[in-house]
Amino acid sequence: MIHPLAAIFDRLPISGFELDIKRNDELSGQGSGALLGVELAPPLWTATITLGDARNNELKQAAALIRALGGMRDAFMVCDPTSLWPQADFKGAALAGANVHLRTVGADRSVAQLSGFPAGYVMTVGDKLQLTDGALLSYHEVGATVAANGAGAMNLPVFPMLPFSLTANAVVTLIRPAFAAVVSPGGHKPGTASSALTRGAQIEIIQKRKPS
Repeated sequence: MIHPLAAIFDRLPISGFELDIKRNDELSGQGSGALLGVELAPPLWTATITLGDARNNELKQAAALIRALGGMRDAFMVCDPTSLWPQADFKGAALAGANVHLRTVGADRSVAQLSGFPAGYVMTVGDKLQLTDGALLSYHEVGATVAANGAGAMNLPVFPMLPFSLTANAVVTLIRPAFAAVVSPGGHKPGTASSALTRGAQIEIIQKRKPS
């Protein structure tokens, strides 16, 4: 099960958010001193979510929501609070009525070939986007600043690479893009309660690429 943003994430009193990746690489050395590296699996997004000091009842409720996920059983959608919309378009106002989608899947999976933008629309390096293709969810970071052409098309460098199973016409979300995540083992600290406030609550999460 994947809980939407409103069910879990939006109810957390977040004061800090650290987004990172977990790479799945293998590094080996040769007798010549050369290093060889190979990516064994696609990288996964991770985050450390710090909850602000709050009244005991508020953080007691937050802890209950996290425990109810059943460890790694259920996933919940997570978005980067610093990437709620493209940097060049405050609150995504220029996207009103737009139908941004994956135009086609090319041989180079480091480039997302998109259509449906307003002419001249700008995506800035560091922006985030979510791709939805049926049950498949993928989350990407923009690798270069690019403007859409007059027809609203854009070839956008992204990280990580597009999934092999992604197909044309996948829906692109640019306002509050998110990814499915589970709580890392031992990654939930409910905080320490005093007479009125709870302090030090934190949640460590990792992307779940194929939620059940």
